[in-house]
Amino acid sequence: MIDLHTHSTASDGTLRPEELVELAAERGLSAMALTDHDTVAGIPTALERGEARGLHIIPGVELGIRWEGGGKMHLLGYYVRHQDGGLGERLGWLCDRRRERAQRIVEKLNAAGIQISFAQVEEIASGQFIGRPHLARALMEAGVVSNMGEAFGRFLNPGRPGYEDKEELGPEEAIKLLKSVGAVAVLAHPRTLKLDAAGLARCVEELKSYGLDGLEAIWSGHSREQMSAYKTLAKQMNLLVTGGSDFHGENKPDIKLGSGRRNNVQVPDSVLEALRERRTPPAPSGR
Repeated sequence: MIDLHTHSTASDGTLRPEELVELAAERGLSAMALTDHDTVAGIPTALERGEARGLHIIPGVELGIRWEGGGKMHLLGYYVRHQDGGLGERLGWLCDRRRERAQRIVEKLNAAGIQISFAQVEEIASGQFIGRPHLARALMEAGVVSNMGEAFGRFLNPGRPGYEDKEELGPEEAIKLLKSVGAVAVLAHPRTLKLDAAGLARCVEELKSYGLDGLEAIWSGHSREQMSAYKTLAKQMNLLVTGGSDFHGENKPDIKLGSGRRNNVQVPDSVLEALRERRTPPAPSGR
């Protein structure tokens, strides 16, 4: 079995990349994709540990998308050429915008009487990437809330005192970026778009026109019926079916690596074979 959706401390997970690879090996996975949000910083370490453990590591990334249709759209990129300078520059811009967003959230929380500092959030994040889970941890450490769910529900979700929009790529731009570095582009967890069947079909058709390769039909937050429907849609549109747990460690403790929530994620090795066939090899260098 494989897991094509995981997060490390390079973004908003709680395991370092090498620890994540060790856990995947212990769980008996044959392959794992590291798909941190808007960063590929953890990939070199994951690749090195994967080679040592005999575990195939797929270099990946998850991009947040600014979508006019509303909802919450994310795109997964698999087999990214993670050392590409253009990719690094664009992801660096996104991480800078995340930091600025986190600073504004702290200011909003301070104005609401919540005493946390941006320095605390930076220390919790311990890296370039700063996301809302790090702010939630700061609220927990300050004794304002008792758990992550309460932090998001009371302060960090849309409509709450500390919510702040973030700057993101548009879908066409994001897919173009992924394809430029040889990646296979996949729509992550389609349920989160909150569309009916017809609306989702139109959305996927649009994304396919930009170069979308697949749908993440198998995901911890999908019901069995939804997984079946998304697989059918992918087949109808000649798209790949992929899947993963969306593992974040203790930031989402009910989701287990390789098996999802209550063992509802089972991704066979055949999915990896299809991914490999779809990836774009680097162009030959000229003389």
